[in-house]
Amino acid sequence: MTAVEAWFLGGPVDGRLMPVEVTTEGSPPAVVKLPQTGFYVGTGDVAAPSVEHVYVLADRVDDTEVYQYQPTSEAAD
Repeated sequence: MTAVEAWFLGGPVDGRLMPVEVTTEGSPPAVVKLPQTGFYVGTGDVAAPSVEHVYVLADRVDDTEVYQYQPTSEAAD
């Protein structure tokens, strides 16, 4: 896997540096989607669906790609 270092701003992973796999052309992806899942502890029969957090490629600082959080309409509610 070929990857680049990426810095994520905003959202649930704000300030983290993580590797992001590049496309077949060797470029970082324009959008990174991070699903959020976790343990289910509750009285209901069905767990809530996972939440998908979207980050869009916004900039490049030195050799680090910068992704900015794009909240969905659900997250704004």
